[in-house]
Amino acid sequence: MFNPRTEYDITSKPIPIRDFHEYADEFVVRPPYQRKTVWSNKKQQALMDSLFRRYYVPRIVIRQVRLDESRTVNEVIDGQQRIHTVQRFFSDKLALPKSLADVHQDLPGVRYSELSSDIRRFIDKELQYDADIVKSIENPRNAEHQNVATEIFWRLQQGESLNYMEIAHSRISSLARNFVVKYADDIGFDYDSYQSVDKNPYKHLFFSIIDRGNDRMQHLALLTRFLILEESDGPTELKDSVVLDYTDRYMRPDGIDNLSLEEEPFTRRVRSNLDSLYQVFKDDPTVEENGGMKELKVEYFIVSVYLLLRHLRKHYVYDEGERQIFHDFVIDFHAKWRGKHENDNDVLVFADNRQQDATSIETRDRVIRQRFFEYCREKNHEMLTKDERRAFSEAERIAIYRRGNGLCQMCLAEGKPEREAHVPWSEFQADHVIPHAKGGMTSLENAQLLCRYHNQQKSDRV
Repeated sequence: MFNPRTEYDITSKPIPIRDFHEYADEFVVRPPYQRKTVWSNKKQQALMDSLFRRYYVPRIVIRQVRLDESRTVNEVIDGQQRIHTVQRFFSDKLALPKSLADVHQDLPGVRYSELSSDIRRFIDKELQYDADIVKSIENPRNAEHQNVATEIFWRLQQGESLNYMEIAHSRISSLARNFVVKYADDIGFDYDSYQSVDKNPYKHLFFSIIDRGNDRMQHLALLTRFLILEESDGPTELKDSVVLDYTDRYMRPDGIDNLSLEEEPFTRRVRSNLDSLYQVFKDDPTVEENGGMKELKVEYFIVSVYLLLRHLRKHYVYDEGERQIFHDFVIDFHAKWRGKHENDNDVLVFADNRQQDATSIETRDRVIRQRFFEYCREKNHEMLTKDERRAFSEAERIAIYRRGNGLCQMCLAEGKPEREAHVPWSEFQADHVIPHAKGGMTSLENAQLLCRYHNQQKSDRV
């Protein structure tokens, strides 16, 4: 007899709605593959109306997750908002709707604690959610178990309006997804306790200076696009489908809670560029506590600003003076772009190429870069190029070591005897006297021998 093996078991049982309030810590209402979303009061009150009238309410779906040999929690695969609604009701944060006037005159506009004891008893004893309990996929560290749970979630959401980033967010085995969740999401998830976290201390401060919300994961999408740009080393396709494909490309069997991608050079560069953008705009007067810089609102404009900054930092000396000129240019260019001056062909070209395909992004990048250097010329500001070659060659390292007799030049400057200033070949550092970041050339004339300690102490200072 044809009878395929099932991947999990399901049992059904009713759960009193008060249990979700009394024993809230037993339910993981927001698993790692879901976002925190909130129904409007109107929608929540409509649900309460249905409960009191004993109308049909869809079943909730719960997965049993085992934390250890003796403890389990109930992960809510489907039913987050239904549970959140009754929790608000029992906490007196949600009043009953006026539509219940025909059921009982004491119900409309009343909160739970204000109800009579017999109505409260009815609610506590009689009102319930029917639940399907999913078992046999209970290991929270098992990628296959988590993927099956996520698959159940998405199949239950087929009628919902879900965007590409919400789908990408559910790929909890993706290293790229984990990186952007850590640095761009408002909330987090603690896998050790298997509980959601309402605040994310790792969210990058860059997102506090842009006037762009995160209600549909716009911050996560933007950071993913930065990753794609950095890994591609410049303009490339950034369409929604590319973002989703990129997330899927970093799916790994051991990907759950795996943050190893943040150690990659290209992700370090992304974070460094975001640090720099934050420093440029953090003190701008338009940046507010709950808002951001008004010029940094539209995604394709922000992408172009990011590309310009990474180009300048990569190829030019970028210090305090350059940060100020960059800040002023962005404001000036934004004013021209939003004004869409009919006589300014460059601005019109920029505005007409707002798509996220490679050609449009490259066109905008070319326009904004040209306008930046024209702006610098108007302000009599010269951008100094860096030496394209950053590292000293092996031959140059040998010459630097021989010329310094194997002695750290800063140790000698501090008055240390030669025996203490000696640096073994395997440990010596070939240092730019005038730092590379400040335009110093990678040449013997601009080189000195330093020990590891003094090279780290000197950093990019002259």
